[in-house]
Amino acid sequence: MTPLLTSITSIIGSITAIVLAFYISSQGLKNKVRFSYFLASLTAGLWLLIYTLWLWQTDYDQALILIRFVMFFAIFTYPTLLHFVLRFLNYKNDFVIYIAYFSAIFLSYFCLFTDKFVSGVTQKLLYPFWGVRGGLIFDLYVLIWIFVIIFSLYLMMKKYREENDSFKKAQIRFVLLGLTFGYIGGATNFFLWYDIPIPPYGNILIPIYFSLIAYAIVKYRFADIRLIIRRSAIFAFLVLIITSVYALIAYLISVFFQDLIGTQSVILNGIITAVFVAIGFEPLKDWLSQVTDKYFFKATYKPEEVLAEFSERFSALLDIDVLSQFIVTKLDEVFKLKKASLFLFDKDEDVYYRVAQINDEKGQEEIDKSLFKNIYDYLKEIHKEKDILVRDEIVRYNESLHSDVLRILIKELEKNDVNMIVPIYLQDKLTGILFLGDKKSGDVFTTEDIQMMEILAGQASVALQNAHLYEEQKNFAQHLETVVAERTKALQDANIQLKKLDKAKSEFISIASHQLRTPLTVIKGYISMVSQGDYGKISDQVSEPLDRIYKSTLRIINLVEDLLNISRIESGRMKYDFSKADLAKIVNSVYEELEQHAKNKGLEFKYIKPKKELPEIIMDQKKIREVVMNLMDNAIKYTDQGSITITLEKKNNSIVYCVKDTGRGVEPDEMPMLFKKFSRAKGAKLVHTEGTGLGLYIAKQIIERHGGKIWAESQGRNKGSKFCIEFKIKNKKLEKELDKQKKSSQKSKQKNNKK
Repeated sequence: MTPLLTSITSIIGSITAIVLAFYISSQGLKNKVRFSYFLASLTAGLWLLIYTLWLWQTDYDQALILIRFVMFFAIFTYPTLLHFVLRFLNYKNDFVIYIAYFSAIFLSYFCLFTDKFVSGVTQKLLYPFWGVRGGLIFDLYVLIWIFVIIFSLYLMMKKYREENDSFKKAQIRFVLLGLTFGYIGGATNFFLWYDIPIPPYGNILIPIYFSLIAYAIVKYRFADIRLIIRRSAIFAFLVLIITSVYALIAYLISVFFQDLIGTQSVILNGIITAVFVAIGFEPLKDWLSQVTDKYFFKATYKPEEVLAEFSERFSALLDIDVLSQFIVTKLDEVFKLKKASLFLFDKDEDVYYRVAQINDEKGQEEIDKSLFKNIYDYLKEIHKEKDILVRDEIVRYNESLHSDVLRILIKELEKNDVNMIVPIYLQDKLTGILFLGDKKSGDVFTTEDIQMMEILAGQASVALQNAHLYEEQKNFAQHLETVVAERTKALQDANIQLKKLDKAKSEFISIASHQLRTPLTVIKGYISMVSQGDYGKISDQVSEPLDRIYKSTLRIINLVEDLLNISRIESGRMKYDFSKADLAKIVNSVYEELEQHAKNKGLEFKYIKPKKELPEIIMDQKKIREVVMNLMDNAIKYTDQGSITITLEKKNNSIVYCVKDTGRGVEPDEMPMLFKKFSRAKGAKLVHTEGTGLGLYIAKQIIERHGGKIWAESQGRNKGSKFCIEFKIKNKKLEKELDKQKKSSQKSKQKNNKK
């Protein structure tokens, strides 16, 4: 084998390996398998590149330097290839990888800085500067290299036998075959080192190694070889341009120094050229990459940008039809599809119905659930139910599985020109299926495409669920709006009727009360006159019944008065005679009036007077006196033993009047009912049966009309109670009413004076 042929095979292998390495790096190196493949390809590519440069040398010293760098990269081929094999087979033993790299670093020291690895170069066969083995260190390297070959091939074969997945098995088979060719090809370089007259014939196998890996890539989607092949030519062109530029720079520098000092300096030329490379390589590479991307790869897309747009639209779209159509339309824009359809599950109809399509107007509108239930039940058995399925891969699966279910699926996919199935799951429920046809370009769906669709399927699942919930909420809101409108109308009609009835009731109470009050007053008057002897002396036997009749008449008159007050309050006809008055005098007057009544029941009845004179407040004295008396009278009625304490004090800008007793108390659940019409506590009904339940209601209305507040406090049954009223000292509203009342009174006097 001539050096020229060796150079050709080496440069072909070098370009292939370096292109693969840089393409893999452009896909991201966070994935451990990608990273290890990148290291292995880059190391092999650099080894072959320097190998080619070494074969072209005509100078002994430069050939010696280059052969040492050739062996430096050759040393690192075994740890990087072992690294790739372990990551590819998903072995977790990082210790083996560390040992391999450590041994390579150890050997590389002797290779670069001593003569114990490469002692020199000499003519061997047709190669003028082949390396001379330095000794035991070189032998150690060969032994390690052979061990790594055997160990990695053993792991690959072991995994191949254990693997049940036919897809993964096919990957391993082709990678194993490729590595075998690569190892055999590399091994033929050792013969001349041991003076065995066999040239490195195996170097021709190295491009075959990369070709087999490429075949595994294109057929079994290990990476995206079609794009790699297209980029390979461009990158080769880039390498040629960059190399030419820097070769020209090196030549010009050499000529410059030749003219300047009359001689050439290899070291100085190398240093200056290296500076130019360090400064200009990255900008030149970026510019050339942008140019090639612009003019040669217009059809490619950036997954992160596509997913970002999907994410943005998913968060904005809530109409399920618009959202579904956006999904298929955007995918058609990205992939340039022949057709696409999205089906969602309708649990009411028990079918998958088509919600969106592109270029598939004549396709099926519905799919029977039972068909896909059988298919996905089977896929679940082989743990593929959530995988994105490509038609060609399903065919390959079935080559080993021989499944009737998959055969039916393949037939349906071919019948409907579907290439990819994307299941959309919400938790563990299959809620939708996305069917994608072939790409118009004829390209296969790449790993990048499938990875993007996996992410998209998850996003789409959540977005479609949100849209579905929104639609349900919207329908429910519309239904609720209709029901509320109907109920509101019914309530309005009922309210109008109630107002009519309430008005009729108030009018009846008012009329009845007026009609009753006059005869009751007459009855009261005559009973009083008879009791006092105005119609002659009466016996004790008659006096007692007359007294009971008199008291009953009084209760009826009070009830009638309460009913009249309620009628006036509800109709807005209650009249108030406001004036400034001293609340302390009113409280003291009522206390003195009821003091004897309390003592007759054996109660301690005390009034704690204000320490300082209280300011006068605006009130209707008569009505406030009734309220004050009502609270004291109630306390006496519902306290069988113990004490009653009345307090009157100034607090901030208010005057607070309270009546506290040790009587029957009020249950917490009865508190809200105390100040309502005809409402009485349970204990009150047992003690004072004649009560109407109107007193506190009327009191509340009167106090609120005065701008005040009334409330009750109690710890519960038989724990006493406390009723309080708070009056504002300054009440602008009542002040205005009082001024208005005074002016009205003055006008009336002026009119009377004129008369």
